Amino acid sequence: MPTITSVTGAVPVSGIDLVLAAETLLRTPAERRGNAGLAASSADFARAPVAQPLLGRLLMGEANLDDRTLDAADAAGALRALAAEAGPGRAAVIALPEPGGAADPAVLARLSRDTGAMIVRGAIGSHAPADAVAEGTVLADRLRAELEPDAAPAGLVGPFPLRDRDDRLRAAAGVAAEAGAPLVLAVDAGTPEPAALPVLRRALGIAESAGLPRDRVILTGTAAAIAARRSCGGPGVGVDDGRLDALLDSGATLCFDDLGRIPTVRTVVSDHDVAVAVLRAAAAGAGERILLSSGIRAKHRLTAFGGNGLEFVPQQFLPYLAVLGADTALLRAVGGGNALRILAREEPAAARAAAVPSGTGDPRC
Repeated sequence: MPTITSVTGAVPVSGIDLVLAAETLLRTPAERRGNAGLAASSADFARAPVAQPLLGRLLMGEANLDDRTLDAADAAGALRALAAEAGPGRAAVIALPEPGGAADPAVLARLSRDTGAMIVRGAIGSHAPADAVAEGTVLADRLRAELEPDAAPAGLVGPFPLRDRDDRLRAAAGVAAEAGAPLVLAVDAGTPEPAALPVLRRALGIAESAGLPRDRVILTGTAAAIAARRSCGGPGVGVDDGRLDALLDSGATLCFDDLGRIPTVRTVVSDHDVAVAVLRAAAAGAGERILLSSGIRAKHRLTAFGGNGLEFVPQQFLPYLAVLGADTALLRAVGGGNALRILAREEPAAARAAAVPSGTGDPRC
């Protein structure tokens, strides 16, 4: 029976209906020293605990330490709400570490056992910011260690910035190919949206040369990569269909990982736009390469603080997608089926080759 590698060990895919493909769950940002040049009112706001009166300023992106902090209690509440929505044992979450600071695997394992939500963690080969620039050979060894079946093994590789160094991307893709695991690449803040496509093509070429098929490369930040731009280059409104089609044609698996945000005047790609993009992908025959997630990295987006929470995808987005015309097969695929298929650890190529009996290769030999 196919299994996925969760932080509590191998888990059968049967029975899991929902997979959120790119969540943070735990986050501990660095605290500012002093007022860091801020006005007194802004410095006071930055230290205030998240509460309803702060919501407007938080939605507009004003810095707040508590809002950027997600601890074990926050994660537990969010995961329990998700498990209650999906049903016992039917929800899985891919927990992606932030560059330079992965969450403690033991804490993730405890959260999974306590809440009933399966957690699959990403491996970045590092738990310290100084290691973020490790050479490719060093990185590969560290990734292999994280993927080993220990107390809380990783189930996929990444995320790594789309613009990471070639040697690091080659190492990460090579380890993913060896392990039969997917690789996650992220449209990082340093990649302007219009530049994402050529940078992605370069990264996919590196992955292919390392033996990793393109559909086993997951691109997060997809909505940012396809956001419309005005003629002057500034943010527009909605999706650039041409860039969406180009990303679909790239062969990568696309993750829409910022669902459930409360719209503001700064919103370019809305949840409705994402739903339409999913239907366009399905019409183009690429529905099996679409993943969904809420991508919550701020406390005010959790249900406990007035946001839509992790349960937004099954509770609101998938039903809305159905209203727009998605059939049951597509809903199952983007809701979890696609993620489960790509997470199912494939037998490493070396092991498959060793298992082929002598004389059963090329019939011409």
